[in-house]
Amino acid sequence: MKRIIAGFSLLVCALAARAQTTPVPCTTAILNGTWSLDLTGRSVTSAGVFSKSYYGVGTATFDGVGNVTFNLTTDTNQAQNVAQTLAGTYTLPANCSGALVITSGDTASFTLIPFNKGKTFTLTGQNATYALAGSGTAQPPSCVTATLSGDFAFSGNGFPIASAAIAGANTVSGLLKFDGAGSVSGSWVTAANNALTPATVSGHYTVSPSCVASATVSDGNGNAYSLAMTVTSADASNFSVLAASSGNLFSATAHSTFTNPGLAVDNAAGIAGGTPAGSLFSIYGSNLSASQAQPTTLPLPTIAANTTVTVNNEAVPLVYVSGGQINAQMPLDVQPGVATLVVKSGSTLSNAVAVPIPATPVPGVFVYGNNHAVAENLPSYAVNSPTAPAAVGDFVTVYFTGGGTVQGQNTLSSGHATPNALFPVTADSSATVDNVPATLQYVGLTPGFAGLYQANVMIPNVPPGQHPLVITLGGVASNTTTISTK
Repeated sequence: MKRIIAGFSLLVCALAARAQTTPVPCTTAILNGTWSLDLTGRSVTSAGVFSKSYYGVGTATFDGVGNVTFNLTTDTNQAQNVAQTLAGTYTLPANCSGALVITSGDTASFTLIPFNKGKTFTLTGQNATYALAGSGTAQPPSCVTATLSGDFAFSGNGFPIASAAIAGANTVSGLLKFDGAGSVSGSWVTAANNALTPATVSGHYTVSPSCVASATVSDGNGNAYSLAMTVTSADASNFSVLAASSGNLFSATAHSTFTNPGLAVDNAAGIAGGTPAGSLFSIYGSNLSASQAQPTTLPLPTIAANTTVTVNNEAVPLVYVSGGQINAQMPLDVQPGVATLVVKSGSTLSNAVAVPIPATPVPGVFVYGNNHAVAENLPSYAVNSPTAPAAVGDFVTVYFTGGGTVQGQNTLSSGHATPNALFPVTADSSATVDNVPATLQYVGLTPGFAGLYQANVMIPNVPPGQHPLVITLGGVASNTTTISTK
């Protein structure tokens, strides 16, 4: 057991998502919830002169039965940083080429096309002034200030303005750095009318629960810019941004550069979906710790190699720390939702990052070698492997994390060893070996360790060899790993 625990802290599995191949006919219900929205418009005179422009970022909320509301911050050459609410209806036939009509706040008609199983959509249309185009994408369920954290590269284009008239065209690219706690800095270069203008900026930002953000930044010349942003990916690694000053407007897209620790916080088994309270998780980055340390006694310390981690300002029990990775236990009292995580190495604080805390299990089976489950044959406790397989009818103990709440959880303490008693998971549980249902003797916390779960699985009637193993808790399947049988 000790040897296995030392090993699994360095074993992380990343699983690729598999696309659905079966066509799904569209219905109005495929759009039900809130998406990011990025909307642009252009107006050109009969003489071919570009006379008006419109940029909007925000959210589009669909009710699944035909009603839609846009909440936007907009910039035009005539007015900047204007809040706009639009409402109307939408229809979606089976071929997904639908219609969206705005009737409140403005009058506009669009062709609406969802794709990627409704996670994304496009808009093409017009109102009385502009030819319009837009897109929407799924966002995180909720956001906090730390949702925008780390470095984001961005690029876009727009136009300089003079006396509310378009005075040319510009492009912009640069880097914005968010500290996860409300401060933003960065630098960019704007190219406009044959001139390059570099700027270094700094200021403050806020993020709403609906994943819309705003910021005010100033450059060294005293120019102030208002930024309006909307998160455009479920993992918060992308956003759209509008920037407006007294002389320039531009629209851009930004992409996380995945710096320390960025968005690299995972279930310790490498499973996406967040880490339930009490389970093990990993942080990846650079300069997370000045040296390596792996505590060997319980209760787990909250400082190792002069490194600490906090979640919602609560110190986290540490399993392993190094410059590039930290393994730790999510405190038992962290509430479901979105939490804020900070790493401190010596006196240096990382950027704060947002981490999802699910209310339900996210089981991740630990693996070694070629995706083989970390498991022990019972009663010998030999590590299951191709050279030490388990027989049909025998039990194997499979180790995992992300099991969620357990019976008697209120008697446990973060970082402390699980007592030598049974603490079964509260969620429904099942397992399969080679797609054959397997009997479970016990699924719950492992005595003597912190944040580690086990499933005692009886090998069903399968032939000798290497077989896929899946554990399911509360309807959520684990990663598919391998178990050896004889």
